[in-house]
Amino acid sequence: MKDDAFDYVVVGSGSAGAVMAARLSEDADISVLLVEAGRRGRNPMIAMPAAAWINFARPTYNWRLFTVPQPELLGRAIYMAAGKVLGGSSAINTMNYMRGHPMDFDGWGHAGATGWSYSAALPYFKRCESYRSAEYSEFRGYDGPVGTTKARAWGPLQEAFLAAGAETEAGLTDDTNGYRQEGFFTFDQTIADGVRQSTARAYLRPALARPNLRIAVRTQAHGVAIENRRATGVVLAHAGQARTVRARREVIICAGAIRSPQLLMLSGIGPAEHLRGHGITVVLDAPGVGTDLQDHVEIQLTWRCPRPVSHSRYLRPDRAALAGARWLLKGDGIGATTGFEVGAMLRSARNVPVPDTEVYLYPALLDGDRPHLTMHGFGIGMNLNRCKSRGTVRLAMADPTGAPLIDPRYLSEPDDRTFLIDAIEWAREFVDRRPFDGLRGAEIGPGTRDPAEVDRWLRRELIGNWHPAGTCRMGTDARAVTGPDGRVHGIESLRVIDASIMPQVTNANLNAPIMMMAERIADMVCGRALLAPEPVAIYRP
Repeated sequence: MKDDAFDYVVVGSGSAGAVMAARLSEDADISVLLVEAGRRGRNPMIAMPAAAWINFARPTYNWRLFTVPQPELLGRAIYMAAGKVLGGSSAINTMNYMRGHPMDFDGWGHAGATGWSYSAALPYFKRCESYRSAEYSEFRGYDGPVGTTKARAWGPLQEAFLAAGAETEAGLTDDTNGYRQEGFFTFDQTIADGVRQSTARAYLRPALARPNLRIAVRTQAHGVAIENRRATGVVLAHAGQARTVRARREVIICAGAIRSPQLLMLSGIGPAEHLRGHGITVVLDAPGVGTDLQDHVEIQLTWRCPRPVSHSRYLRPDRAALAGARWLLKGDGIGATTGFEVGAMLRSARNVPVPDTEVYLYPALLDGDRPHLTMHGFGIGMNLNRCKSRGTVRLAMADPTGAPLIDPRYLSEPDDRTFLIDAIEWAREFVDRRPFDGLRGAEIGPGTRDPAEVDRWLRRELIGNWHPAGTCRMGTDARAVTGPDGRVHGIESLRVIDASIMPQVTNANLNAPIMMMAERIADMVCGRALLAPEPVAIYRP
């Protein structure tokens, strides 16, 4: 990297950063530097959907963060995956394409993010997407960069899940990203022609030949250079050498809900007393930086399966090798799926306005963080998408190479625990339905009906869903960090664009809404007219 100055310096190449760099560099007169701490990620295991489980465990492409010990979870430090590779977490996630409920985005506007609404977001969701379907929907995009398809792998467990779902009050929905989010469905996935559609593949690969786009991998941002409350560049480190690269127009931080607030605090933007405690000169006392950390939480109930129909049958080394070879040659077979084929979005009570519960079938048992190789079984995952518990991200040290202190305060609000206890009972009743007859063996987890033991099991097994958000949230109140365009309040020429600016985490996975946000804010940065809002009717129970 020989140049010392660019018009825009984008930090982080994930679901937001890759989109921003690609869109900004469409103007040949604008120079863009995209900074990524990880590698380029040329390993075919990134492109192969079934290998997602391998990438979760590999530090090569993963920051492998941990929370501080959680008092309500028996003092456990909870693992949190985060992508460290071109494409960020979009290169290692489970590829479920879920936008969230329309009322999520209307709620952002009500929370002070003026201009955000579902009708404003919809045209940008459509711009992102190339939906592979023979049926047209006004909710979907068909010529965008990111290929999406319905999950294809199938079997008796998936059939039983949907058949049991059809018997419930929620019933089935044919498109959870369309008119009706609520119900049981086949997942949409960021997979096309059997290949993962990360933002690196979808957005950066077509832009690589542009002479005005420079990508610096294995390069970590250590801080934002600020003069007179204006961002002027970024301090970067590569191969042990540090240098400052100037940004003539803007610095755009897209490092995610954990690393973005860390980078702001290292740059002197954050809670003043906390910064002084680490010997950092305060540039701007911004008490909201690193606060309001939100995440989805997950618990998975498990059962043995008396029939050999779980995904474990594919995982014997010889069969896994054959599946990998087939995927390399044809791009199909079990290697082209993730194991997450069917799920549901449900309301926890009739008076809840939007689905706040995500349910999924995992057609195998887990042995640690990987599928079990020999024992047949299945899991029903229950995700709470509207946690009341809120946490923080704080500096552990002033050293930018160290991980920050991540404290989601899981289950610190008693209502979250009550919700999950009820969810456990719902899952049991669901699996007791007739379609699971012949597939439902002994319950493994919790494996007890004793309330005290179930509570202990919950605290021992609960994990975060790796969907952190809200730590640099948009708004107009005193604790808001950014405005509706991602600009950092009180600092010129500095934006944050990623899940950290969400006023409220969406009721679904985060990859899709983050790409949408980046598409929309890219138009703002470039001074282009925003796409016209698209008011549409949505299902209301």
